[in-house]
Amino acid sequence: MKVEILGCSGGMGAGQYTTCYRVNEHILLDAGTGLGQLTHDEQLKIKHIFITHSHMDHICFLPLLIDNLFEHLEEPLEVYALPEVLETLRTHIFNWEIWPDFSTLPNEKTPVVRFNAITPNQPLTLEGLTFTAFLVEHIVPTCGYHLVDQQGESLAFTGDTTFGPEVLKELNRLGKLDVLMTECAFPNRLDELAKLAKHLTPALLSEFIQALEHTPKQVWLSHLKPSQTKEIKAELAQLNLQTKMHLLESGEFLEV
Repeated sequence: MKVEILGCSGGMGAGQYTTCYRVNEHILLDAGTGLGQLTHDEQLKIKHIFITHSHMDHICFLPLLIDNLFEHLEEPLEVYALPEVLETLRTHIFNWEIWPDFSTLPNEKTPVVRFNAITPNQPLTLEGLTFTAFLVEHIVPTCGYHLVDQQGESLAFTGDTTFGPEVLKELNRLGKLDVLMTECAFPNRLDELAKLAKHLTPALLSEFIQALEHTPKQVWLSHLKPSQTKEIKAELAQLNLQTKMHLLESGEFLEV
């Protein structure tokens, strides 16, 4: 399983791109500004997009991608998300006021995009990978995705989440993981804000990892707020976790 880090920042700035990962050639996890790193030819190869939640930094380039590919798609672009997330996208984005409803263009029988409601804990196999959505704890309805390839290598992407009993239960249910890809948005001094916004700090991340029944072989971290990145990195460096921790950077190609 190959993962290209198109965007992994928790904000904007020169060289900073928000959440979007390309898995192998044809699949995206989220559609933030990192999606703009793909060439037009690379965009044309995308067939499936898994959205974790409706926040702007995770979906903002989805409308633009569909518009880019409108004349070139021979089959619908498949978008997967929780029913609540799809409803939000239809109501607030693809509503003919902010953006056209491409699920009805050029007509409802042959649309350029198809929105697929996913059910947590119900596996979906495509492109040689099995995807299983699992619920996490964020301020809006949000799910992560558990990916398993044909060799049994596994990655769990939490999207945005805080540490709590429900997400801990979900990750423990997944069993052993080769990679846990999660976030660390705020420094420890902003603990109250992190809990209010339902994000992680280094201290919460440490508590989270230590509470797991199976320690992941690797933990990949993203979503650091640009104005606090230096502070967060310094606090992460003080952690003594029994796993390999890696801070993601846009442009990286990683393998699970």
